[in-house]
Amino acid sequence: MRWKTKLPTLAAAATMLVATALIVIVDPADAADVLLSHHRPATSSSTESSQYGPGNAVDGNATSRWASVEGADPQWIRIDLGSSVAINRVKLTWEDAYASAYRLETSPDGTAWTAVKTVTGADGGTDDHTGLSATGRYLRMYGTARGTSYGYSLWELEVYGPDGAPDPGAADYQAENATLSQAAVFSNHAGYTGTGFVDYTNIAGGYIEWTVTAAAAGSRPGTIRYANGSTAARPMAIAVNGTTVATGLAFNPTGSWSTWTDQTINLTLQAGANTVRATATTATGGPNVDRLTLGTAPTASPTASPAPSNSPSPSPSPPGATTFTVAAAGDIADQCTASSNSCQHPKTAALVTAMNPEFVITMGDNQYDDARLSDFQNYFDKTWGKFKSKIRPAPGNHETYDPAGEYAGYKSYFGAIAYPQGKNYYSFDHGNWHFIVLNSNSFDDAAQISWLQADLAANTKGCIAASWHHPLYSSGDHGNDPVSRPIWQLLYNARADLVLNGHDHHYERFGPQNPNAGADPNGIVELVGGMAGAPPYPIVNVQPNSLKRLSGTYGVIKLTVTDSTFSAQLIATDGAVKDTSPTYACH
Repeated sequence: MRWKTKLPTLAAAATMLVATALIVIVDPADAADVLLSHHRPATSSSTESSQYGPGNAVDGNATSRWASVEGADPQWIRIDLGSSVAINRVKLTWEDAYASAYRLETSPDGTAWTAVKTVTGADGGTDDHTGLSATGRYLRMYGTARGTSYGYSLWELEVYGPDGAPDPGAADYQAENATLSQAAVFSNHAGYTGTGFVDYTNIAGGYIEWTVTAAAAGSRPGTIRYANGSTAARPMAIAVNGTTVATGLAFNPTGSWSTWTDQTINLTLQAGANTVRATATTATGGPNVDRLTLGTAPTASPTASPAPSNSPSPSPSPPGATTFTVAAAGDIADQCTASSNSCQHPKTAALVTAMNPEFVITMGDNQYDDARLSDFQNYFDKTWGKFKSKIRPAPGNHETYDPAGEYAGYKSYFGAIAYPQGKNYYSFDHGNWHFIVLNSNSFDDAAQISWLQADLAANTKGCIAASWHHPLYSSGDHGNDPVSRPIWQLLYNARADLVLNGHDHHYERFGPQNPNAGADPNGIVELVGGMAGAPPYPIVNVQPNSLKRLSGTYGVIKLTVTDSTFSAQLIATDGAVKDTSPTYACH
């Protein structure tokens, strides 16, 4: 369609020229107006196509637009402002398909409407209605006569309130109006609000992403209304503006797909537009989601899932310290399922669920025997896969046995989780900790050593932990692996605190030591945790500084971490605490 621009008459232009010599012209959108409509939920009587949805009229983008069907009157577009607010200005920027007659209306509930202004004889372009005195939660443009043979089309519909107007708050953002990936809109269950609900595809990684608006920066509750008719929790990760604020947030069963309940989490928002994304983290997908409601006052965020009564108490930490939990284990998924009572990885996965860790470190040999993608999908994914988004994996020697090529199944299954920096070694920070994940299959690789040296040099955190598969020291069947010594030396020089390994299928805790096995209060604590599911190995040759050894006990290491300390427990599959370390201070 042709773009239409309204030009002033010659007399009007002359008047404006003189006026500029006498006064300063103030743009109507001055600081006294607060934009209330940006990225608010919008609905319409119709759309010409999916390309021209009503959300385009409130997105602040002058190149996207809402368009109704052609050739039909009346048509309308409605904006939900979240709560009753004062309105003093409405600005409409029309495309060629404009309204020659329309009403601006407000409503407290979206049902009963009050006319704010009636417009006739309009000729398109930009209509800027100032000096209004209205209140309402909803604002509607109700077109009664088209100015062309087409429909109605707006580049932008902007609603303003006076300076100091209340933050709309308590706004409902319907899931069916959000951006969807691996999810779709349905209406085959009862009890939803709006025009439908969103059903996730049964796959990890599907998401709903809402765009929400905050008048001011700060923390406020976001409440997701959902239904879960299955018998298991369907966890999701929640991200605000691309930053994950919750992982493994449990959306527990509600009894049926028509029974809806709420899950609330604090969201720290910036002033203006924000994105809130809810991503399914397991192969069963997420719950059915009805809407996100943005509140106005902070509430406490929930934990991801209540722990069973046999969950051990966390190790003591200094008063006032920020504490988080990490689960760690290696040598995990044998080729068996929960249908076999002797299969251990379903039982160790249950331990991780009970721990509700911030993230999960796996120390190699994640999947036996040859780490094929099909085996990952058939075994690991059925148990430990529920934590996939939380896992920080390292490759073991079994990841190199894949007939499709070294690491082929490992890389296909974990993807960017295992290669976040383009290599199968990487680092990440959490709190005052710097975590390093290495590939001990290639400790003779100069590129990995150079990367580690640069990574340690760039670190600014006060505590350092590293994880890989082959331990430098082990009292088990495989024994010591001296290929790790140069890595230990680099870590020791950087005053690292903790090393986590697998490979030998037992549990072992070493006291602080240096790379030459000398007891050293400034040394590194090593934990061997290769007992998450693979058949156990015996203790063969007890090494210096080995403080605790257990063979034949399946379990998971629970790390309790503060910004300056750490401690470890071995939790066995019967829920018992089999070992508790001292609380170590970071170097």
